[in-house]
Amino acid sequence: ILAATGLAVREIGGQHVYRTIVPFHTRVKSQWSNSVGWYVGGAPVEIPVARATDFDSALKLTHAALARNRSLSRMPITRVLRLLGSDFRPTSPDLYSIVSYVDARGVPGSDRWNDLRTYGLMRVSYGDQVCVWITRLHEGLQLACRYPDTDIARENMRLYVERLREFITSPKGSAR
Repeated sequence: ILAATGLAVREIGGQHVYRTIVPFHTRVKSQWSNSVGWYVGGAPVEIPVARATDFDSALKLTHAALARNRSLSRMPITRVLRLLGSDFRPTSPDLYSIVSYVDARGVPGSDRWNDLRTYGLMRVSYGDQVCVWITRLHEGLQLACRYPDTDIARENMRLYVERLREFITSPKGSAR
């Protein structure tokens, strides 16, 4: 998903580097396996998509960036915000752009979610950042997103979703 997103961002916006925050699960000790809670931390990821010649090379660059920065997800967001200094002034509820991917097929009962008309909820708000949540279900992928309410954002999100679909469903650039 991130490799495809990076390539789409390069094509749509001409970006040479794709930057985002990636949520990582941080429930690493077995003592927490049965506890309730959202054990997630965000890590900044920078992917030099200008160096990608095709989907496979974008995938390798993405994998390297994720491996390099995963440990940063254990740093509390309050510490990160303190390190940014007093000049950092968020302009919206979304502190940063995010792309999240969750494979929910292993959740007990998830094979019945479609019959139960189960769906995810997300906070509705204004913001100047693009946030994308992709969930893999037994029936396929579900995409939810939040983006600025502007004509250019609507058009670019339409293009992004089209390109993401093409990358995912293409036999050569499959993210399956």
